[in-house]
Amino acid sequence: MQQVNRQQVPIFCLIFLPVLFMGICILKYSVNFPFSDQWPLAIMFEKIYAGNLSFSDLFSQFHESRKFFPRLIFIGLAYLTNWDVRYEMLVIFLLTCIVSLNVYWLSRLTLKNNFITTLFLLAISNLLIFSPAQYENWLWGIQVVVYIPIACLTGCLVIAQKKLSLKTKLIICFCLCTVSTFSYANGMLTWVLVFPGLTILASGKWQEIFTKNIWIILGGLFGFIANLVVYFYNYQKPDKHPSFLSAISHPVDTFHYFLTFLGAPLAFENLTVATIIGVLVFSLWVFICWQLFRLVKTDFLLLHRLIVWLIIGVYAIISGAVTAVGRVGFGVSQALAPRYTAFSLYLMVSLIYLLAIFLQVTTQNNTRKKLIRYNSLLLISILLVLHINTAINALDRMSDRRVILLQSKACLLMINVIHKDECLVMKRSPEPLIKTANILDELGFLQPGLVKRKNIQDIAEELNSDLVYGYFDTVNQIDNQTYIANGWAILPERGEVADGVILTYENAEGEATIFKLINQRMPRPSVREYFDNSDYLDSGWQKSFTVEEIPQGTVKLKAWAFDTDSGKAFLLNKTQIVKNNF
Repeated sequence: MQQVNRQQVPIFCLIFLPVLFMGICILKYSVNFPFSDQWPLAIMFEKIYAGNLSFSDLFSQFHESRKFFPRLIFIGLAYLTNWDVRYEMLVIFLLTCIVSLNVYWLSRLTLKNNFITTLFLLAISNLLIFSPAQYENWLWGIQVVVYIPIACLTGCLVIAQKKLSLKTKLIICFCLCTVSTFSYANGMLTWVLVFPGLTILASGKWQEIFTKNIWIILGGLFGFIANLVVYFYNYQKPDKHPSFLSAISHPVDTFHYFLTFLGAPLAFENLTVATIIGVLVFSLWVFICWQLFRLVKTDFLLLHRLIVWLIIGVYAIISGAVTAVGRVGFGVSQALAPRYTAFSLYLMVSLIYLLAIFLQVTTQNNTRKKLIRYNSLLLISILLVLHINTAINALDRMSDRRVILLQSKACLLMINVIHKDECLVMKRSPEPLIKTANILDELGFLQPGLVKRKNIQDIAEELNSDLVYGYFDTVNQIDNQTYIANGWAILPERGEVADGVILTYENAEGEATIFKLINQRMPRPSVREYFDNSDYLDSGWQKSFTVEEIPQGTVKLKAWAFDTDSGKAFLLNKTQIVKNNF
């Protein structure tokens, strides 16, 4: 193992800085709240609760994919962690670390660089591999599915380069390709890419590919067909997905979508920038490949060094092409979706290492070498500038996403007592959602648990006299039927705005009764300035309610800051009195 000297320490810092940064971002912005496409998984927990979960449920199609292996992961994690979805995000992080480690091993096996250069290339690659541009994936546990295929692909490529028996390599690759296929739809690409790569690496010259080692490709083809037969058994085209005819009838838009897809990892969600970057990256990749293939004609063993990086690049290109054909009907701008960067960024990773090999194997005079170095430094500088802008944009989106999820979680936890409020980002109608949520609560899979009764004392927390949670400023009657209340609310222990604000009225027994949840926010610059905390800017709240929602006569109203981490409510300063003569 290489011994680290003082000169290598800065490069090691550059390597681990993106990893550490993304780990901190996940910890800071993640929310233990299942949303959107995670709720069909909740239905599986219902079946486990009822004792009727079947193999076909695990194998069933969801959108275009059969997420068999991820479902095993999700179910196992759920019972180990009470379905704390942040552990699914940890799996995403660990899978990405595996990919980064695989990229490092591939560079050691294929590049004839010194240790410092190898580390430097990994540092640049990690900026992309751990890019915040993937923020939608980092903060959404179900996106484990999009990281399994690239982890399997790079794992196969490492195995293919190792000094193992061919039989061992084939068995391992068969297993990894199967896992990839039944994790996410584009995981099928591993079969198309890995076995031709194995064939090339097992051959010493061109002729052996189609004579001596053709059986490797045929074996991979057999495995691929077997997987496809099982995969497409009883397959149904997903509803609400555009027709492939959209791609045929709008070829310019389809190609535009493809280029945008490839440029998105460095485009800070700007369509024009993504298109320009996509054109440049794709063109440069094609040009470098053309230059290298001219050399491969006379030096077949050079292909052994190139093939893994070519496969990684082709993985990104095919993913982009397939997505463009299947999604262009949603509009070109849909190619900017952050979840797609988990595929497209690997074209850039491929390009980094292909460029490194190209510079090694081509001979240039001193003037040309200096020009190439200058251009390389220029490209790295541009990459850093674009990456920083993309990271800044992504951090803002992560913060916004956290707020939305916390607000949605507040709505979910109150679903038994406030039925009319619709939870955000759920994609389920209220009645089935209430049933599912209560089953999950019984299983202990919703933390801190659903609010069971309208009596606020069940969740009221004793106040710390040193802390201020906010104010119930005013309540005004705006017409004969409607009141409007407003104020501001924070959670000082967390240093964030309240996840929700609960309004209560005092009933005949003197109990504070929940009747309204407010989970929308308004800017309150004065609060931000008073506490000198920019996170308190959107601490303001305002909500209307009707005269039918509160008792008649003189009514005492209170407001409470709701913390979804603890499930506790904290009384805001000031009580309002209204005379409801309805």
